[in-house]
Amino acid sequence: MKVVHVELNEPYQGKKDYYFGSLAAIFDTLPKDVVGCGLKWLWQTFQGKDEYKTRKATIRRAEMERKQQKRKL
Repeated sequence: MKVVHVELNEPYQGKKDYYFGSLAAIFDTLPKDVVGCGLKWLWQTFQGKDEYKTRKATIRRAEMERKQQKRKL
């Protein structure tokens, strides 16, 4: 499962670290002036990268490790 971590340089609503399931989900919680860019810009510049930095935040994409489940048939 992919996860997007946004690490803000300055806290927003008391937090510096936010975790999302997609790039678009970031902007449901954080305004673009807090992130330092908008969704369209992020989609264009983030392709093929695992990290992108703005003046206000660092945005990282990673794979979340999960435990394998044993299915009973």
